[in-house]
Amino acid sequence: MRVKVKVFAVLRDELGWKERDVDIADGARLRDLLDELGRLRDIVLVGGELHEDYRIFVNGRYIGFLGGLDTVLSDGDVVAIFPAMAGGVWDGYF
Repeated sequence: MRVKVKVFAVLRDELGWKERDVDIADGARLRDLLDELGRLRDIVLVGGELHEDYRIFVNGRYIGFLGGLDTVLSDGDVVAIFPAMAGGVWDGYF
């Protein structure tokens, strides 16, 4: 089956790509997909778990509400990976 992987923000710069189609076995889990994408896996996983600075969505749904890294993927799924975003300065005025 084929799954589309999209990465955003600084991940694009670090990996040198923004979107990639990946062929994986039927019934593969998100963890299996990341294993196929070694460099990406090394960035977003720490000790086999999702680093707190990254968010992963499958078809627009946060994996925390699915099966986490054990979410089973299906043909045509879109996996989007975002670094956690922060920024701005509050100066005390509205």
